[in-house]
Amino acid sequence: MLFAALLLFGLSAINGYASEKKKEPNCTVVIAADLHFDMPPETDQYHHVLAINALGERMRLDGVILAGDLFDKSDPRILDLYRQRWERGAGYMQIHYDTYPTFGNHDISPENGRPEQNRIGMEFNLHYLDSILLDMKNAGRIKNIHRSSRSYSFDIGGVHFVCGQLAAGDTTYCESNMQWIADDLKKYAADGRPVVYVQHYGFDKWALEWWTEEQRTQLFDILEQYNLAAFFVGHTHEASIQHYRGHEIHQVNNAWRDSDGNASFDVLTIKGKKVSVDTYEVIDGNGNFQKVEKK
Repeated sequence: MLFAALLLFGLSAINGYASEKKKEPNCTVVIAADLHFDMPPETDQYHHVLAINALGERMRLDGVILAGDLFDKSDPRILDLYRQRWERGAGYMQIHYDTYPTFGNHDISPENGRPEQNRIGMEFNLHYLDSILLDMKNAGRIKNIHRSSRSYSFDIGGVHFVCGQLAAGDTTYCESNMQWIADDLKKYAADGRPVVYVQHYGFDKWALEWWTEEQRTQLFDILEQYNLAAFFVGHTHEASIQHYRGHEIHQVNNAWRDSDGNASFDVLTIKGKKVSVDTYEVIDGNGNFQKVEKK
């Protein structure tokens, strides 16, 4: 009797494990970029937050990823304003979802946005990023961190996300993260789960001034060994789709109205084998938005 009960329990456990393994990927995340928080008084810094929270009332959102240039300068007042808006909370003008930050060139080079030339003030911003990553690691929200570049990875809904900070292979403020990316994917994505990669520098012609074709090639030699589902960048302040080696590169717009129109952000949905990316334009400061087509 005891043997039969143990056998039944064992079979149930195996079946339960098998069914868990068979669960299809299912996640929806927002990708925003280039917030460029500046000194108070605040102007339109909260418009993105209201629109994303309003969107979350219509669909399930699992998190928000920021693709670089969070800060325009290095100053405690700027950081305080950013934290009021983009650290998760229940306030009306505060994001209601877990947020995953990525740094850009202006976060590393607060003086002039050129990390290869000037990094004065970088330590203040990096100290904040280190504290956030430590909190997320302790809470179990992220799986792996590259200590030097602060690149990190995490899973949501059966999808593996990698945040490469400025760019894969960048060494302006750190050791290259390229080998770390290869090791991370080998450890966490070898089972075929979808992979989403996020960094700041993009794939338009201007972006070649910031990271090289050799680094792009090396990164895709790694990524193409896995189930690359989506690739997101910021930096250029324009919503567009670039292409590289047959892959779509989703370039995310900046967070304020400028010469190319209203601010916007992207929404990535992965359900089973279906991957979709939609762009939502922020219409005003009242949480209103509309879906638009990328160029």
